[in-house]
Amino acid sequence: MATRNTKVEWIKGVMLLIFFAMLFGIPNSSPWFGLVFVYLMAAGLFIVGSMLWIALRSRRAALALSRMPPKRALHTREVKALEWFGQPERIVWRMPRGNVIDLEKVAQAAGNRPVMRTLRGPYREMVRARHHERHAFIGEVEVLMLPGADHSLRENNEADVLLCGTFAVVLALNGAWRIDQAPSLLR
Repeated sequence: MATRNTKVEWIKGVMLLIFFAMLFGIPNSSPWFGLVFVYLMAAGLFIVGSMLWIALRSRRAALALSRMPPKRALHTREVKALEWFGQPERIVWRMPRGNVIDLEKVAQAAGNRPVMRTLRGPYREMVRARHHERHAFIGEVEVLMLPGADHSLRENNEADVLLCGTFAVVLALNGAWRIDQAPSLLR
């Protein structure tokens, strides 16, 4: 069964084919040539609408997660692990969203007393811009998966996360991976 993102990508491809068929099939001297521009505008609105829908859905899911009661406060070992992953030489690990995420500042932005919340749901990954922009989701919340966590993924996941705005940093996953143990596994 195809996921919604695969269906949207397929629809975009078909729309592009129809556009080229109209562009090269209708002579520019025909009064029907104006349909090409109308179709182009409709296709652009569809693409922008789907992008906004995904962003809005992700924002609503993060807001719903923030309303859930926190599980516990972050331990100092977890904050130290975030700082370890946030060092400049490990910048490659901070780029799944297509931009740099400073994990040390993430812990600071979460407040002076950051809390951990539990996130449950299936894992899915969405790739945009031809492998340059990866978005990982658990449930409907976009998550930052640090190296090693992907080996602990299951069909239905239970992740302990630090919520940072509209995305969450995975601190523990399915009882098999913890952020404070990860630096020793990756050295």
